Amino acid sequence: MITCVSTFMLLLLRAALIIWLYLLGGKAVAAALPFDFPASILGLVALFVSFNIGIIKVEWVKPVADPMLTYMALLFIPIGVGLINYLDMVQTHWASLLACIVIGTFSVMTLVGHLFQRLLKVN
Repeated sequence: MITCVSTFMLLLLRAALIIWLYLLGGKAVAAALPFDFPASILGLVALFVSFNIGIIKVEWVKPVADPMLTYMALLFIPIGVGLINYLDMVQTHWASLLACIVIGTFSVMTLVGHLFQRLLKVN
């Protein structure tokens, strides 16, 4: 029983350490860039590339990543609550915001659709 628990704890520690190291790497790269860029995005891109190259296996980060993805929606609550602070700005510029949301969503969906179709033709 203790061996099973300690093995699971080591797997959790390894998964958390991998994610944390990629975040730290993203922070280091973001600090070196001459412009502002989110460090977490750089870390995620580096982790994605590592998955595709085979440096990191998905199973290694799965014990920590699955619960994080499960409860990720909770992280959007503070953003929604914080939006109340800017309610007057939202009411003033609602048409521009709505246009940006619709155009941005349509653009991303179109781009991803075309990219997916192109990737299907290659394979």
